[in-house]
Amino acid sequence: MNFNKKVNMNNINKKFGKMGLIFLISVLIFSCFNNKEKVYTETVDGLFDTVHVISGYDKSEQEFKKKVKFYQEEMEKLHKLYTSYEDFQGINNISTINENAGIKPVKVDRNIIDLLKDTLERNKEISDKVNIAAGNVIDLWDKAKTEGKLPEQSELEKMQKCAKTENIVIDEQNSTVFIKEKCTKLNLGAVAKGYAVEQVTKKMEKAGMTSFIISAGGNVKVVGKRKIPKKESEITDLKSCKNQFCIGIALPLYNDNNIDKSNPYNNGKNDYLAKIATENMSIVTTGNYQRYFVMDNKVYGHVINLETLKPEDSFASVSVITEDSGLADFMSTTLFLLSYEEGKALIEKMSKKEKIDVIWAMKNGDVISSEGLISGENYVKYNFR
Repeated sequence: MNFNKKVNMNNINKKFGKMGLIFLISVLIFSCFNNKEKVYTETVDGLFDTVHVISGYDKSEQEFKKKVKFYQEEMEKLHKLYTSYEDFQGINNISTINENAGIKPVKVDRNIIDLLKDTLERNKEISDKVNIAAGNVIDLWDKAKTEGKLPEQSELEKMQKCAKTENIVIDEQNSTVFIKEKCTKLNLGAVAKGYAVEQVTKKMEKAGMTSFIISAGGNVKVVGKRKIPKKESEITDLKSCKNQFCIGIALPLYNDNNIDKSNPYNNGKNDYLAKIATENMSIVTTGNYQRYFVMDNKVYGHVINLETLKPEDSFASVSVITEDSGLADFMSTTLFLLSYEEGKALIEKMSKKEKIDVIWAMKNGDVISSEGLISGENYVKYNFR
């Protein structure tokens, strides 16, 4: 899970051109407005190594831009705190904690403690597949991408022994974090962006925004519903799109002809994997097709399975739909690392307590969804077999 490396804007623009795991269907989302409020769309580049698209209703472009500026400032604060790749003057962040591993505790902002605690609690209550202490294993695969040489198995196994979350010591009273072993390194790439989007969205709602969508790469947050119903003549797939926002799940395509020529999702017939009509929900997708490298005609993705010590490639993509963006981020990676049978059982268990659904895009072209997604009502999937 490469996270927050120093941003190359050419790469960002390239990513935005084939935009990510979930793409906001702007034409379907906001098709009309009244004389009091209009829909505006702005983009924010670079934070969390992706492009953020914010669309929402407001009384004027000036007012909307103020809210986008607020979003940008708040996300930038969290970006600087959660990155393990950059240092910032006057800020103790994840990189600072890693630099002091095995040496001393680091006094940190409350936002770091909250995210670490939430993730470790989810490890205990839900699954330990997402391991935020596996930074050095991830670094070895990052190095492989840049140097064109696969990691040595002995080096991977050595770093695997250091990927222990019990090495993370949180002292809430003194607001410090300490890593007990020097070889343990934090990387929050599987959880930070979704958590940050959730926290900033709550602040935006408190500031008065009631109907908007944030699309941050593979993370989409939907707040509220349409302020003006969509015209019947404009509705194609889902009647629910009349009053709710419709989100399209992007096709898991690499945009590389050498890879996609045998990709079942490259049929040229569909623009999306599926569409969902929703309100006040988060949709987060994990897939290897956005961040990968090719070596000896084999594709290596960015989601590392700590058991096999190799990039996981069992699915084309996994999308999670639930209210909390932080949970959705955690779960999309978790389910990408679990077998379909294990993931299905986990979701059935979780759905007894909270609203959560999943779309698995299988490598053979099958699109499988959990029971809460009702075809023709709030969800439509397309055929790739």
